[in-house]
Amino acid sequence: MSPIRKLARILTDEVHGEFHLTLEAQNGETFQVCATEAQVQDLIVELDALIGDDVDEEDDLTERKEFGDE
Repeated sequence: MSPIRKLARILTDEVHGEFHLTLEAQNGETFQVCATEAQVQDLIVELDALIGDDVDEEDDLTERKEFGDE
């Protein structure tokens, strides 16, 4: 397995119905993958769970809800 690298940026694109994800490390190395829509949706769910995104909590900076402001 290759060593873990620090992420610099993520680029995304849709090409012929596939999603292309490009991950770039701080040292300039890139890694590209193709993903289906279902795989991208699974990734979004995993990232939401990782950061603990709770849309019912108020944003400390704006003092309002991020989504569904009333």
